[in-house]
Amino acid sequence: MNALSTELGVTGWQALSLVIGATVLFWVFTLLISFFGHRLRAGLTGSSVALMMLIGAVAARAMLGPDPTMTAGLIVLAVLFCWEAIFGLLSHMRGAPWAHREARAVIQHGVIDEAALHHVHLKSPELIVRLRQAGITRLEDVGVAIVERDGSLTIIRAGQPVDAQFFAGVAGLAA
Repeated sequence: MNALSTELGVTGWQALSLVIGATVLFWVFTLLISFFGHRLRAGLTGSSVALMMLIGAVAARAMLGPDPTMTAGLIVLAVLFCWEAIFGLLSHMRGAPWAHREARAVIQHGVIDEAALHHVHLKSPELIVRLRQAGITRLEDVGVAIVERDGSLTIIRAGQPVDAQFFAGVAGLAA
């Protein structure tokens, strides 16, 4: 252990602490972003950029501890990339509770589905803003609006013909 500390600048216990801290913060932030990330992706504002920068700074400081070293940084980065790779593999498992959410219809035939909005952690006013940004000025112009797995909004205008395959995997669509 002393050789590790001398050569790398961290003890074995410090390395273990870095691994645990990075793991905990990775999963906490993964859960937070899964619930609130659509708001950050909806449109970058000054406050959302500031929030992301501050979160990064606080997380880095918390993971690296009071005396950050290059070795500590490399350990934390390795842990984060490993968890991201594992998370990516696990997300492809069908039906896994940690898997990416499915695309979900939130408007059908001009009617907002409040339960679907709740399911994708979106509120009506936020949806209306996103519709306006897409050039929609009346709800009845929307045939179907779908919140995609990545949080983006797909709008299919009323009366527009659509092949059935484009609705494959979209939850909440009325037959």
